[in-house]
Amino acid sequence: MFDIRLNDEQRAYQQLAREFAQNEIKPIALELDKKPNWEERIPWEVLKKGSKLGFRTFALKEENGGAGASDHLTACLIAEELAAADIGTAYYFMLTARRARDWFEARMTQAQRDYFLPKFVSDDLYFTTVAIHEPDTDLGFDYYTETPPNVRFKTRAVEQPDGSWIINGAKNFQTVGYLAKLLVVMAQTEAGPKPFLVEGDSPGLVRHPMSKIGRRVGDNAEIFFDGVRVPKGRILPPNPPGRTDIGTHVTIAALTLGLGRAALEETIQYTQQRVSGGKPIIQHQAVGLYIADMATNLEAARRLIWTAAWAKDHPQAFADGSAEWQPYEWMATAFAGSAVQRLTEQGMELFGGMGVVQGMPIEKYVRDALVQKHISFPFPTRYRITEALTGYKRKVTPFLGNT
Repeated sequence: MFDIRLNDEQRAYQQLAREFAQNEIKPIALELDKKPNWEERIPWEVLKKGSKLGFRTFALKEENGGAGASDHLTACLIAEELAAADIGTAYYFMLTARRARDWFEARMTQAQRDYFLPKFVSDDLYFTTVAIHEPDTDLGFDYYTETPPNVRFKTRAVEQPDGSWIINGAKNFQTVGYLAKLLVVMAQTEAGPKPFLVEGDSPGLVRHPMSKIGRRVGDNAEIFFDGVRVPKGRILPPNPPGRTDIGTHVTIAALTLGLGRAALEETIQYTQQRVSGGKPIIQHQAVGLYIADMATNLEAARRLIWTAAWAKDHPQAFADGSAEWQPYEWMATAFAGSAVQRLTEQGMELFGGMGVVQGMPIEKYVRDALVQKHISFPFPTRYRITEALTGYKRKVTPFLGNT
């Protein structure tokens, strides 16, 4: 039903990402993870080198400064390779790259594109973020009750006489929120919520990094808007009708997959070296069963992710009935988050006492996996799968711009 064979271009991207990840990202990842101050953990030189290789821009058309590799499977291949070296570093590239085509080519007006695209392409440190989540705001998501009719963002945008806007409010948990030079900010207006294109150096915009248990090399930030002025014409247009390739869920699942692969590889290497009972512990049956379980779940996650990516790239296969539709993207997101979190814990168990020592790779992978499982939103994601399979729809607030 699904023909998922990599073409020459996809294999070339995969190899390029693997070489860059193993030569540039992995050698410094553990050291950066241990840095006490967040600013010291930013891999500035790696971000510059990766940008020059096209990891921020590959999804853009060639005439717009990219490589035209806009399919989701290519993005997943690159994401896995980069995350196998360090998932935090990979986030900078992958979230920015995945949004680039949607924002700059599919949604922006020509005037917006003329202004922002040259900045994005020419600056190796031009990363992007969305600012949607905010503290103490109930957007109405609930499994059992209907959404209150008065749900509103607390972040407000007020139109000025000259057509510009003033934004006041706060957002939190925004991935790449600290470094981003372009933010899409959801703010409440008199006409309802609108996505605003806000530049990172705008006066009145203040950001603070958030310290996390894992994924410490990648940034998350609180963002405060104190009278931030946004020029006229900076509201991002809505998604084009019929689009199936918007969003980053399957790419995030692929990032989680890369983390799991790194944990499995590290565990296999360690169990071949550690001796117990006069032989490497990988020769003990119980250890072998653990590794077999880890490898099986990792490969199951990869197949589900690749299927989800293929499904997003081939909507016509479902429209004409040649493929049976399933909520593959949600399945991949939910399964990868849980499977990799369990996989890293299994690896830690095989490391024994060394598994909990700071500075050991498996200890970092366990912490990173906890973050990834949390952002896969296991309960809501599984509920979306149930909705898709049963047709039951609860009343919820519509998602206001998949950015």
